Amino acid sequence: MHFLLLKIASSVGMGLVLKHADARGLPRLPVIRVNYAVAAVLAFFGALALRQTHLSLGTGLLGAVTGALFVAGLLCWSKTIEAAGLALSVVAMRTAIVVPVFLSVLLWRERPTALELAGSGVALAALGLVLAGVVRRAAPGDARPHRGNAPFWLAALFVVDGLVVTAAQVFRQELPQDENLPFQAIIFTSAFVLTSLLYWLRRQQVSRDALRFGGVLGAANLGNYLFLVLALSVLPGVVVYPVIAAGEVGLMAVAGIFIWRERLRPLSWAGIALAVLALVLIQLGRASGG
Repeated sequence: MHFLLLKIASSVGMGLVLKHADARGLPRLPVIRVNYAVAAVLAFFGALALRQTHLSLGTGLLGAVTGALFVAGLLCWSKTIEAAGLALSVVAMRTAIVVPVFLSVLLWRERPTALELAGSGVALAALGLVLAGVVRRAAPGDARPHRGNAPFWLAALFVVDGLVVTAAQVFRQELPQDENLPFQAIIFTSAFVLTSLLYWLRRQQVSRDALRFGGVLGAANLGNYLFLVLALSVLPGVVVYPVIAAGEVGLMAVAGIFIWRERLRPLSWAGIALAVLALVLIQLGRASGG
């Protein structure tokens, strides 16, 4: 059970770090670059410790592409947190599981269960409610106006995170499962190289705050995946996935509302509630179908 709690804590921690970095006005790129450097080093030494030293060409190529998606996703998440708030950004991220469900039908001819189909419909309804009801309340003393581009960033985050989850599905379906940590090491190394290139083009400085926030974000980023694997090694998926889904959406919503004083319209509240229901239905359907 402690692996399950650590997985939820890692995911929530990533959101809180990004939100806090945004509140301090830190440039995103240096923080994200340091994050990937830390995560790559941790994944590399983790692979050595577990003697997962083999890396096939397919895993390497998929890892490189996924690394680029990671960069796009994290930059997009950071912008979405700024525009729409922490509570609603996680709804867009987690409902993106609909994307790999549909692609699994198209690419691998999988037959979704009734629960997966119902959950996918509810997830799309949840995203629609969030897009319709999105609003941002400035923190005390912050005179910034309402962010009118919030719906765009929520939709973009939904698409990008859906592709990230799909990449994990490709790895699970097509590539050796004993290359998990090498796969993660390639992902984070690729992401670090890409953010380093962007960093060089923009010539942004890495401050002490960027090093500190990026280091914490990198450790949480790796733990977000690693603790999921460890939780699944001791608990059945029918327990792990619904608890993670409800825990992450619920806790980030609570953090956004009570820590950062984000204001939600009734439509957004309904969207959050439907998102939790949709994720539980989809993951229960996957567990029963598997």
